[in-house]
Amino acid sequence: MTTKEGSRYRYVLAAALPLMAGLLLAGCNTSGSSGLFVAPADNRKVLTAADFATPYCPPVDIRGGTEALSVYDRAHQGEAGWVKYQASIGKTARECHPTSDTMNIKLGISGSVVGGPKGAPGNVTLPVRVAVVKQSNTAGKPLFSQLYKVPATLATSTVRGDFTFVQEISFKVAPADRDLIVYVGFDEGKKS
Repeated sequence: MTTKEGSRYRYVLAAALPLMAGLLLAGCNTSGSSGLFVAPADNRKVLTAADFATPYCPPVDIRGGTEALSVYDRAHQGEAGWVKYQASIGKTARECHPTSDTMNIKLGISGSVVGGPKGAPGNVTLPVRVAVVKQSNTAGKPLFSQLYKVPATLATSTVRGDFTFVQEISFKVAPADRDLIVYVGFDEGKKS
C-alpha cells in the first residue's frame, strides 16, 4: 500500500468510526426488539420490515396492435390518401394505492396526434381502453375494463398535437392477486 493510499484509508476509517459506534450504541437501546428506534427519545417508533415493504403495483403495458390509431375519411377505410389523422401512445405511468381488498391506481398515458392528407386543424376524440386482467389468464374476464374518450387538439400551424390522459381506477382484488397487468390501447370498437 502506498503512502497516499494508506492516508486515504486512515481518513475513511476515521470518518466511519463515529458512525459505526453510534449504530452499535443505538442497537443497545432497542430493549431486545428486532427493529430500529427513530428519534426523539420521548416519541420513539420501532420500524419493522413492513415499514420498508413496497406495495404491489401491477405493470402497465400497451396492448399489441392497439398502440396506433388511423382515422380515415368516410367510405375510404384503409386508403392512405384519405387519412384524416393518426394517433399513437408513447408513454405510460402508474401509481398504486392498494387497500385490503381494493386496488387503486392513478394511471397516466401520453402520446401524439398528426394530421394526414385529409386532416385539418381542430379537436379530435381518441378512444382509449383500459383493462386489467390476470397475466396467467388473459382470456378470462377482466377485473376492470373501461373505454374513455380522450380529447386532443391538432394545432393550426403544424396539424399536430400531443395528448395526455390521467385517470384513477379502482377494482376489487383478492389477497393472492399478484399476477395482474394493466393494458391500455386504442379501441375503435366493431368496424362495419
